[in-house]
Amino acid sequence: MHTQIIGGRPREKTRSSNVQEREQQRPIHHLLLIEDQKGKRTVALEAATCTIGRGESNTIVLVSETISRHHAILLRVTTPQAVTHQFRIVDGNLQGQRSTNGISINSKRCYSHNLVHGDVIIFGGNVMARYFATSDPADIDFLTSCETDDMSGFLSGLHNPFETISGQVEDNEASLVRLASFPELIINPIIEVDSTGQITYLNPAATRQFPDLPRQQQQHPVLAGLIERVQQNEDAFFEREITHRDCIYNQSVHCLETSELIRIYLIDITEKKQTQAALHNSERRFREVLQKAHDDLEVRVQERTTELEQANKRLISEIDERQRAEEALRSSYATNRALLNAIPDWMFRISVDGTFVNYKAANQETIPLPTDDFLGRTVYEVLPSEVAKPLMKCINEVLLEQEVKIFEYQLQRNGSQTDFEARIALSAENEIMAIIRDITERKKAEQDIRNSLEKERELNELKSRFVAMTSHEFRTPLATILSSSELIEHYSHKWPEDKKKKHLRRIQVSVHHMTGLLNDVLLLGKADAGQLQFQPIPIQLIEFCEDLVESIQITTENHEIHFTHSGDFTDVKMDEKLLRHILGNLLGNAVKYSPLGGNVYFDIQSLENNIIFKVRDNGLGIPKSEQENVFNSFNRASNVGTISGTGLGLAIVSKSIDLHCGKIGFESQEGEGTTFTVEIPVN
Repeated sequence: MHTQIIGGRPREKTRSSNVQEREQQRPIHHLLLIEDQKGKRTVALEAATCTIGRGESNTIVLVSETISRHHAILLRVTTPQAVTHQFRIVDGNLQGQRSTNGISINSKRCYSHNLVHGDVIIFGGNVMARYFATSDPADIDFLTSCETDDMSGFLSGLHNPFETISGQVEDNEASLVRLASFPELIINPIIEVDSTGQITYLNPAATRQFPDLPRQQQQHPVLAGLIERVQQNEDAFFEREITHRDCIYNQSVHCLETSELIRIYLIDITEKKQTQAALHNSERRFREVLQKAHDDLEVRVQERTTELEQANKRLISEIDERQRAEEALRSSYATNRALLNAIPDWMFRISVDGTFVNYKAANQETIPLPTDDFLGRTVYEVLPSEVAKPLMKCINEVLLEQEVKIFEYQLQRNGSQTDFEARIALSAENEIMAIIRDITERKKAEQDIRNSLEKERELNELKSRFVAMTSHEFRTPLATILSSSELIEHYSHKWPEDKKKKHLRRIQVSVHHMTGLLNDVLLLGKADAGQLQFQPIPIQLIEFCEDLVESIQITTENHEIHFTHSGDFTDVKMDEKLLRHILGNLLGNAVKYSPLGGNVYFDIQSLENNIIFKVRDNGLGIPKSEQENVFNSFNRASNVGTISGTGLGLAIVSKSIDLHCGKIGFESQEGEGTTFTVEIPVN
């Protein structure tokens, strides 16, 4: 006795023809025995298309961390040579995106495969499924109800019902493309033949409506004369009408040059033809009535004819209007589609409860959500609560008011903040459309504009302060120069020499004062423009400070400057010119803003690699509310009264300390005095 192994079970090779016929007539059932973290279970494959994956929306849900959300697809394949069907498994989702960890069939990794009785499928490396096909109802009942842990003995004994079915679908990419082009569930027949007329594909509708087509081939009315017509016709597409079993079909024939195949679409137009025939018969009977009518009925016939003509005109007008409406609808649809494709933004359909229903991606734009996994989830599940709550409030307002709303929000992406703008509009009764774009650059530009406006405002304010300062500070020396020069002009011939020199000194002092003011302004302008040079040189710091104290001390008789120092001041390098600005302004202010006289304390200390300068007075002090602006240009405290000053001294001090890479701080109490502390590196 000769035997062959099918599905892992030996069977006798010879069977009686009666047994074969009975088995061919039985419906074949397709089963998957699945083993994952959930356990073992049997799934009957009934749908034309099944999706497999970790997501709950899949037809078959696999429980494992290695499984993709949409891992694979099962497509039902119907061959022209058989009334039954098989299944093809394809790695990836409906959009063609492959799974992360792939699939293996019988220990071989693959992308697509026509399942064979007994195939072992591994999903993601650790979920196993075995495919079985059986026509025995007892096997179906047992597999779908059995809860035992080991059914290998029973499964190995299942008979492969495809032993009696000839013709296999080729496992190649062309077959996969054809399956995608001819959906199994289309209600109209679709047929594909090669250039010789041999059938290469039938969809289920064609198999159902033309069961004798595979047997009759080109003798069947569907294919009769088709090849000759194709060979005579140079066009790649033509139509014709055929009749089969009292049914009339409109047959559209497409010649596919790339694959040398002929694709045939059939639409049942029997009812349409019957309607046309009825109309023709009605017209014929109407003409006969007119021919046989008596002369005395001609007027009535003419009236009836007129009515019919008017009715026909109305009908034609209605048909034309309907055609125009359909054309306008198609044009509107095409226009809307073009507009949607032209919009460079992300578009989301969101239901009344905040669930993401669908979307259109923007070209080369990052998704404006924290995750790519958002379909079927609510805004509360996808977005942070600080964004989700106001967004839902805006959605509810749009649904209530039926007006477009604009909602702006921010997300942290890759360590930086991104700004988005959502335009929300009503798109259906319980649905809105959100058009979202990245406005980070726009926000940055707006902030730059605000900064520029603020800078301009500050510059205008500085200009106003400068004009006020110059008009105030220059008035006195200019008046002095003018009065002394006029006195010298008119009375110098009467004055003794010492009086002339006195007025000349007044002019010189005023000129020096104005020169100092202008030098301060120019120095600050260079510092703001980054043009102030820093040139440190070795300096005898103690001698420098003593000379500076002496030069300031001779300008006042009501103040006593106490200079102290401690530490090692050798190898000190500083910019002598800038240091003179720093200490000169601090000591000068201490004297100036102690109008009642008193002591000024100047102390320097050498600590490690830094020199600490302290200047303390018992003068007016700085009001607490104005202390944050003390280093701004042209800033003067409100309690200085009539004491002259430009408001530039401390601004120059701050800029000069910055060039030394140092820092400055102060403590001040209004009415008690101020202490400034400067820290500058030795080198």
